[in-house]
Amino acid sequence: MTVDWGRLGHAYGQATDTPAHLDALEFGDAEARAAALDHLDIAVLHQGFPETATAPAVRAVTAMLAEGRAHPDSVEGLLEFLGDAALSVTHLADDRYFAEILPDLADAVAQAYPVVLPLLTASPPDRALFRAENLVAIAQMPSLADRREELAVVVLEWSERGTGFQAEWMGCLGRLGVDLRDRLTDPDPGIRLRAALAHEDDPRCRELILAALAEVPPPGLHQFELVAAAIRVAADFNEIAAASCRVISRDSWAGFDDGWGALVRFAFLKPYGKRPLTDPQRALLRALVANDTLWDPMNGSCGLVFKQAGLPHSRGACRRLAG
Repeated sequence: MTVDWGRLGHAYGQATDTPAHLDALEFGDAEARAAALDHLDIAVLHQGFPETATAPAVRAVTAMLAEGRAHPDSVEGLLEFLGDAALSVTHLADDRYFAEILPDLADAVAQAYPVVLPLLTASPPDRALFRAENLVAIAQMPSLADRREELAVVVLEWSERGTGFQAEWMGCLGRLGVDLRDRLTDPDPGIRLRAALAHEDDPRCRELILAALAEVPPPGLHQFELVAAAIRVAADFNEIAAASCRVISRDSWAGFDDGWGALVRFAFLKPYGKRPLTDPQRALLRALVANDTLWDPMNGSCGLVFKQAGLPHSRGACRRLAG
């Protein structure tokens, strides 16, 4: 099917440059292929937000993989693009702004599933986990619910080969809906936590998640996952205040979105408005004040966290508030 790219757009305007980048993935040199992958990531699916050119690009990438035309060095990058496109379908499902774009994108990504599955089955061992994670993202789309069981079998077989962190393989299985509660007592803390994250409603899992927040995450898990899960299962901020302070003490400014910043937003669901602070909120402020990386006045991302919480982005002012 011929695509009129001039009628389509990406994050930086008309998508008339997209066909040349797609060709480069097949025929270009290493520099051109790298630029093409950057184009897909930065322009066609900018920060996970699709445009009218995204679905046609997904179909072009899928055809390239199905026909074996993609340069071998580009395969992983293309699989990541497909996985990210699937995540945008899932995460933006309730966003009315994308209501006209998502159905076509969901259809395009669903067509990629039977193409990507053999690439996982026949994957080199050192690439299997990466391929599985992106294929799982695709299978998490509602339209592919009936394919998750077959994919879980493939993922389980790979996990039993001992490649990569077992906790990450458990994460894939959990996202596919596999019951992992028999792993809650596994000697590997990463596996225990992956099982807990897959069953947050279970009281045993809730206890494991809340206990883990204070500690450095084990291999195979990321701090932002534990922060998000703890916020979901905690009754209120008071329940995780002490652990939150420990997270803040070891975080960097880059955690403004899903690390320390998420904990600040949870602590101040109602922005501070000159009313008395609670003891847990004061403890949080003291932890923030003690972290040197959060106070650059030119860092707008950090400043926005404080603004949304109704707090001054001033170390001295927060020190005084903390008492």
